[in-house]
Amino acid sequence: MATYKTLTVLDAVKAGTELNATVTPLMVGADTQEADGFSFANDGNVVLLVQDDPSTGAGDDILFTGINDPYGRPEADLTRTITLKKMYVYGPFLPLIWNQADGTIKVKFTTHAATTTLIAIRVANPT
Repeated sequence: MATYKTLTVLDAVKAGTELNATVTPLMVGADTQEADGFSFANDGNVVLLVQDDPSTGAGDDILFTGINDPYGRPEADLTRTITLKKMYVYGPFLPLIWNQADGTIKVKFTTHAATTTLIAIRVANPT
């Protein structure tokens, strides 16, 4: 059976959500992934923020697992390179072609270094 570490999704608000020490536990190292990677709940408003440490980062590759759409057409897995010492935002992800049967996105790092960190953030609908 596949094993994934579940990421807690942070709800961002219109007034702003500060990423500070109290949020740090939600930002996890890629080295903490389970054998098959990470998973996070997705409602179509979630983005993944990935940062390679600005002083000691070495870069990595990240793979998002695609699924078949409702018509049986396969969505290819998506692999992206995380350039050393950079920050990236991935998403939002259309649930129809990215959500697994359990409503989550599956993602895995190739080298899963401790210097690469990530957090899932749900962006609120405009008000």
